[in-house]
Amino acid sequence: MSHSLRPVPSTLSVDEEAPKRRRRGRVLRASVLAIASATLLIGGALIRRADSADLQDVARELFPAPSASFMDRLDVSVFQRGNLHTHSARTDGDSPAQVVIDWYRTHGYQFLALTDHNTYLDGARPPEVQDHDFVVIPGEEITMVAAMQPVHVNAICTKERIGGGTFRTPGAALAWATAKILAQDGVAIVNHPNFHWALDPEHIAEAKGAQLLEIWSGHPHVRSDGDEGHASAEAKWDQVLSSGRSIAAVAVDDMHALTGLNKNVPQAPPGVAWVEVFAEETSQEAICEALAAGKLYASAGPRITHLGVGDDRFTLDVETPELKVEFLDHGGQLLASEQPEAVEDSGDDEARPVYRASYRLNGTERFVRARLTAPDGKRAWTQAYWVAR
Repeated sequence: MSHSLRPVPSTLSVDEEAPKRRRRGRVLRASVLAIASATLLIGGALIRRADSADLQDVARELFPAPSASFMDRLDVSVFQRGNLHTHSARTDGDSPAQVVIDWYRTHGYQFLALTDHNTYLDGARPPEVQDHDFVVIPGEEITMVAAMQPVHVNAICTKERIGGGTFRTPGAALAWATAKILAQDGVAIVNHPNFHWALDPEHIAEAKGAQLLEIWSGHPHVRSDGDEGHASAEAKWDQVLSSGRSIAAVAVDDMHALTGLNKNVPQAPPGVAWVEVFAEETSQEAICEALAAGKLYASAGPRITHLGVGDDRFTLDVETPELKVEFLDHGGQLLASEQPEAVEDSGDDEARPVYRASYRLNGTERFVRARLTAPDGKRAWTQAYWVAR
């Protein structure tokens, strides 16, 4: 009988092949790691050589954020300049009301609110008939005391006098005055938070429905920029915004000293700060409507010639490239700092050159506001424009 012998696998050959496979695996892994390391080194070198703008563009393409857009859509190039805090000899100013009105009318302003302490001026019946290109807005500075500190709120576009009073807390005073103003369909301005350091953000929050907040004033005693131990009025505004409350910022001159001859009044001169309201016409109705909606920018110097907000872009046109334009988010977070660049004009040889700064949303912002600073330190502020995602 013949027997077929089946080959038996060699145990020795299996044992020899296993170490070879392990060595080949280690070599392959080492090669992969070497290639990856080289790629990271080259990529790092390229990243170090790229500028921040390029990195932002690359990041947006590689890691797109959730789509975001501004809630507002604005395309503004017509502005009405005005002052919202002004005094005359009726209370603690140095000049008669008509003289004060005439100064603003002849110095490039389109409107004025005369806001003497607890004294109402009906803009429909000013001392003299108004020009078609200049209007007086009804106004009164509601002057109160709370916790032995001055608390003031300007009543703008109201119908009758409100007057002041004494209150237990600053917040209670603000709440009372704001409610009185809104009951008359008026515009409430929380005045100079740093006057006697009277108002903190939590007090301002109690002025429910107030549309405007002073963040810069020409009055020498209100310390808008704060000091070592106190936040600036702008920082307090930012804290209110960062809490989710929408309120618009204004700058005022709080004029008391038109001539400067009477040293017994606060030496706050005219023409040092103002607002530029987004309104097509110079009328009480249009200006009051824009003020109530916070449609304005505030300035103590720089001028904006066009403001655009829409989709994911925020654009500012200005008259000079000699400005620093900072785009800011909640908590004062700096999103970008730019110097305006020249853009092509309409071709009119007599047209002034246009300089532009812009910001594009990256999808992480809560809101965006802009602060413009001139070489001499004078500033302007846009409102905070909220972002939807």
